[in-house]
Amino acid sequence: MDNFFKKFDSSLIIIEEKINFLFMLIEIVFGLIALLLIIWVYGFVRRNLGIDKQTKELKKIREILEQNLKK
Repeated sequence: MDNFFKKFDSSLIIIEEKINFLFMLIEIVFGLIALLLIIWVYGFVRRNLGIDKQTKELKKIREILEQNLKK
């Protein structure tokens, strides 16, 4: 009977390790999603505030064209 409980206990330990591994994977996935969301929000804010390089270059080009049209 003692041997049965050892096998049962080892089975429970294996099941517990697998469940812990699944929770760890879920935490990693949520962490990656949160990181991607933060990166996306940062890029979105930069684009909409006009802080990125392309927007700055477009402003310079627009100013040059306006100066040429005024002359």
